[in-house]
Amino acid sequence: MKLSDWAKQQGITYKTAWRWFKAGRLPVPYTQLPTGTILVQPPQVTPVGSVALYARVSSADQKPDLERQLGRLTEQAVQQGFVVSRSVSEIGSGLNGHRPKLL
Repeated sequence: MKLSDWAKQQGITYKTAWRWFKAGRLPVPYTQLPTGTILVQPPQVTPVGSVALYARVSSADQKPDLERQLGRLTEQAVQQGFVVSRSVSEIGSGLNGHRPKLL
């Protein structure tokens, strides 16, 4: 399957999957065709279940950390055999318990 399709299936952005590919950190085997297309061979593991991922940072200047958080969470979920059904991220203060996207 194409890298973009795999990323969508895992609930991550194509940009994140591309960065993992460039860094050699894709959690699944892959091959790159002479045309540049990246094909991912997802493991033939029966999914344990599906999970929703939630990541939060407290300020807008930490936005790059938000993507890294989601990347680490997705990587762990895939390695443990989970299917990511949804990923949610938000920027908000930790001062109170108000988390509209989490709810």
